[in-house]
Amino acid sequence: MASPTGNAGQENKRASDEKRSVKARFYQYFRLTSTFLYVALVARWAILYPLVGSKFLPGGIHEFLCYLLIYAATSEMFWTTVFHGFLKSMFSRIVLKNVNLLYFVGNLHFHDDYEHAPVLKSAAYSSFIVTVGLSQTYCHWCKLFRSPKHSRKTVLQKIDTYVTLPIMYLSEGYLLLLNLQTPSFHTYPWLQTVNKAVLVAFIPICLHALRKQVASQ
Repeated sequence: MASPTGNAGQENKRASDEKRSVKARFYQYFRLTSTFLYVALVARWAILYPLVGSKFLPGGIHEFLCYLLIYAATSEMFWTTVFHGFLKSMFSRIVLKNVNLLYFVGNLHFHDDYEHAPVLKSAAYSSFIVTVGLSQTYCHWCKLFRSPKHSRKTVLQKIDTYVTLPIMYLSEGYLLLLNLQTPSFHTYPWLQTVNKAVLVAFIPICLHALRKQVASQ
């Protein structure tokens, strides 16, 4: 005859397993949706750019880009905190990456006039869209289907590290520089000071992130 204590222990274990299963499903849903949304971003650019060029590209893609970056960045920071705790996650590369993407949105969303923003009509805007789409598609897909450590050094991993990420950082840095040089009615003195400080720190932080990425391979 099973003891009440043993039955209670089994019920607690079953409840804990179910809770972990639900959490895992929500996490997989986030990774899967982020992967397909970033694929959709690149596909949208590939369809729009030959049709409208860089002049009218922001009107067809910028709002989608901003909402996608907000969704993916905030969700990834949330799940990183859930699995690793707040203090351990605070200074991680994952949080740094997502804070950078949210800063990009906050700095370049241009409210209701993004269709006419000169900054978004540069070639750097297109290269940023393509590289952030490819890099984050690869990132979320790999974390959805985690592979053993011995198989991490793939051709795609090297392309992401040595080609995609550097182009993405250069494109973003150039867009932030253009934004400083192109005042708009969203520009405030205090905001310009913050943006200049961020731009000064941008290159060292990117180099640090790339060095960590190379070291992790």
